[in-house]
Amino acid sequence: ASTENVSVPMYLLLMNRTSGAEVRATLDAIRRLVQGIRSPSRRDAAAAGLTAAELFVLHALRDAPAHSLNELAARTYTDQSTASPVVERMRRRGLVRRERSAEDARRVVIALTPAGRTAVERAPEAPQSAMIAALSRLSVRDRRALARGLTRLVTEMGLGHEKAGMFFEDATG
Repeated sequence: ASTENVSVPMYLLLMNRTSGAEVRATLDAIRRLVQGIRSPSRRDAAAAGLTAAELFVLHALRDAPAHSLNELAARTYTDQSTASPVVERMRRRGLVRRERSAEDARRVVIALTPAGRTAVERAPEAPQSAMIAALSRLSVRDRRALARGLTRLVTEMGLGHEKAGMFFEDATG
């Protein structure tokens, strides 16, 4: 007779192999992290009439234009394919402009328009900024360990192939 009970969720069967306290502490930390960026992100972005991703991009462009989409993606810790639809949506709304670089016609400079400048001056800080600041205060060793652990968790969950978009950005853009 099999000792496996099909009515018991697999994660409960696996809990016998690990400490429930460690799992709970990990889940609590992840819940606090998500809640800490989700609630202010939605509230602040909605108050500014922006998505969380648009708010983050506005702040990334606040001090200086990006001299390429890749540069903007680097500022937002994403990639070009993630940043591009957000920038296009903001361009259509008149918040940013894309123009050929005077120094290199192959490059496109992305800058705030006057409406974008007004929006960023009125908008609260993007919640992602607090996370980036907190990560920068961790030691290199701790950041590497965190990245390894989270990457392993994502892989174990079968999400390693998923595109890592901007926080709370609808996959349909």
